[in-house]
Amino acid sequence: MTKISEASRNWWHEETEGIAFTHAMDMTLLHSEQSPYQKIEIYEHPVFGRVLTLDDLVQASHSDEFMYHEMAVHVPLLGRQRENAEVLIVGGGDGGILREALRHEFVTRVVMVEIDRRVVEVSKEYLGINGNYDDPRAELVIGDAADYVRQARQRGDTFDLIILDLSEPVGPSSSVFTRAFCEDFSACIKPDGVVLDSDSIFVGKDRAYFLQELCGDKDQNLVSIMQRERLLPHVAAYRSIVQLYPAAEFGFFLYSLDGHDYSTPVAELTGRHYNPELHRASFALPTWWRTNLGF
Repeated sequence: MTKISEASRNWWHEETEGIAFTHAMDMTLLHSEQSPYQKIEIYEHPVFGRVLTLDDLVQASHSDEFMYHEMAVHVPLLGRQRENAEVLIVGGGDGGILREALRHEFVTRVVMVEIDRRVVEVSKEYLGINGNYDDPRAELVIGDAADYVRQARQRGDTFDLIILDLSEPVGPSSSVFTRAFCEDFSACIKPDGVVLDSDSIFVGKDRAYFLQELCGDKDQNLVSIMQRERLLPHVAAYRSIVQLYPAAEFGFFLYSLDGHDYSTPVAELTGRHYNPELHRASFALPTWWRTNLGF
């Protein structure tokens, strides 16, 4: 067991202002910069390894990034028989989603649209969890995802899977937490495709809260927009944990045209976190989910 010295503490706090909640880690700052879009920092923790934060919010760590990345990719990709699958990653600057998507030979194209080149570069240098940007199937686009998706819609470009790997609705991500963006990505999904969204969830004494709504305007909550507007008429959910995300309870949300049931894997894969049994079990939702979140 790693022993942490009591002599010196370097407490870093992530604050969720909407419900006056904070969690803290004793970490050493390795890198800090202000890009044109956001504050990018890398910390070292004696137990959790290196931690990427954007605007003081945890994005990924060596200890648990695979929990999020594997569940975000393998459930929607292996929950349906596919050939020649095309994937769009919205955000994803640390590169972990790209890494997991490229594990599948049937994935023939992966477009990753990240607004901040420095997130990609800093993550490669300090975290090293990214997929291979030189893979011929991969296309890295540095630009605004809202613009990319709007232009993709105009040219009729569609995908089998769109993964919304977004930070909270502050800073550069705020442009995509809109109904217009939801309309655009809904038009870019194939008839048998699916959009994957996700968020941390807090359970309060009266109701459950999405982190998106706590960090920004309640009207900029993508899950609520999709549930209310039914731009893609079928909304389903599964769950996991990601230990360093606020509250640890983490939800994944599937938006589709045809309402396919993604709860049964069509192929075997065992990752560091993902396995077929966990795939199935992740769709078993607690009663409070059904009562508070409408699933």
